[in-house]
Amino acid sequence: MTDYKAVAADTLNIVEKYIDSDGWKQWKQSNGLTMVYKESSDFDGRVYKSSFELDVSPDVIVDLVWDINKREKWQSCVPSNGGLECVERINKDLIVLRSVSVPQMKGLIGSRDFIDVYGRHVFPDNRGTVIYWRNTTHTMYSNSIKGYVRGHNYPSAIFVYSVDGNPNKTRGINIFQIDGHLRPRIITDKFLPNLQFDMFADLKKVLKDMI
Repeated sequence: MTDYKAVAADTLNIVEKYIDSDGWKQWKQSNGLTMVYKESSDFDGRVYKSSFELDVSPDVIVDLVWDINKREKWQSCVPSNGGLECVERINKDLIVLRSVSVPQMKGLIGSRDFIDVYGRHVFPDNRGTVIYWRNTTHTMYSNSIKGYVRGHNYPSAIFVYSVDGNPNKTRGINIFQIDGHLRPRIITDKFLPNLQFDMFADLKKVLKDMI
């Protein structure tokens, strides 16, 4: 039986190390999101780090990302009904999550599904919040589901902080690494970073709609 709390603790440790590491290379900057990358220490692929600032409370961002019922409504790469499923709740800050993606590039890239540990951690002294995730296993979804390719998320996270103590301004840093089983690798390296830009655009849109 998987020790999900141990997986969560290890994941949090890994993503914090990525935040503080060097050796990043510039990838792209567009519409308020800056992205860098380097080779992953966790698998044969790239890990990406993106950063942004938004004029909104960090609590709002955390709520939109952590609440899977809200998230599946605004994130365009998952179906708006049933795209995110809590398979098992470990505690108030940790669940096993199944997520599915919609087909991409006019169906050239089929739907994927992922089984992840999905956790939330609030740093002491109000220093910020991190939502993190990582591939795991669960008996409910031990095999791939017909119509989906089983993908793997390696240690990933969204760190959310207030900017200079301003409660109404947020700085976000996203660590993102995924094996969606796309071949050749050049397709993966070009396609996957765009998911982050799409997600950021979706996030800005839902924030605008909330005003």
